[in-house]
Amino acid sequence: MAVTIADVARHAGVSRSTVSYVLSGNRSISAETIARVEASIAELQFRPHAGARSIRTKRTGVIAMALPLMHGPHNEVQMPYVWAALNAAQDAGLKLLMLTDDDGTSAIRDAVGSALVDGVILMEVQQQDPRANLLTSLKCPAVLVGTPDDPDGLPYVDFDFVACGRMSAEHLLERGHTRIGFLGQHPETYRRGVAYAAHARDGALDALRDGGARATWTPCVTSAQGVADALDGLRAQDPGITAMVVYNEWALPLVVDRVADGIDIVAICPDDAVDRLARPITSVSLPVEELARTAVQRLAGLLHNEAQPSVTMLAPRLKTR
Repeated sequence: MAVTIADVARHAGVSRSTVSYVLSGNRSISAETIARVEASIAELQFRPHAGARSIRTKRTGVIAMALPLMHGPHNEVQMPYVWAALNAAQDAGLKLLMLTDDDGTSAIRDAVGSALVDGVILMEVQQQDPRANLLTSLKCPAVLVGTPDDPDGLPYVDFDFVACGRMSAEHLLERGHTRIGFLGQHPETYRRGVAYAAHARDGALDALRDGGARATWTPCVTSAQGVADALDGLRAQDPGITAMVVYNEWALPLVVDRVADGIDIVAICPDDAVDRLARPITSVSLPVEELARTAVQRLAGLLHNEAQPSVTMLAPRLKTR
């Protein structure tokens, strides 16, 4: 039978509330009483539940990742971030709690307000993100994975998506293309103002316009029909397109299969997504694991009261094949 707080209280000769206060650190308790309770906890081998704070560190050892899970095929694209964060958290001696509600503010408020977690990693960061302001107001250690318009004083880790989009476009311009399309993320991603999608698109389109090219773009629903519709939409805008930037990992294989070999493609995606394609294409490598791992390391540093950089920006690299 599991040892309870009541068992510890009887053994130490104190009330249950006193044991709770010792565990949480929420009340001033005499050193003698703390020592008795700690001795009883050790002797009875009591293990507080996951949400209880450590006696000495006043921490749970749990961090949260706030990631609104996308339903459907796009969900597969998010999973590498989750696995990388899980591994990094384990390496740091932390447990990872997933907050997957579409409305992340209420889930964050509940987790932080109930002292369930020590800190939060914020994913799918929006350009105007109310969750950043909430975390600042809650005085909760947090790291953003993405670049909002206003980080509200919170440190953030990101891949330089603006430079990534620009690099992709400039590569095609250097190859002599002047009519170039950009096939992007799901329309919902742009509707929500998710920063990485907007930054990559804007970086590419700005570079194309600066280079004097005719630039068109379209979002892409993650389905076979969605890819067909997106390609038709680009051709309708400009039947003379000779090259494309594709930032939609799920749609990429279908795009490569459907467009002629003469259409130059630069993909923004992880390396393994390109390795699985039917033909080699140029890509800008998306460092999924490094992003997630760095965010966990930054948050772990904050929890240990170690100063962290306010901005960590990973630089893009072009890979020609």
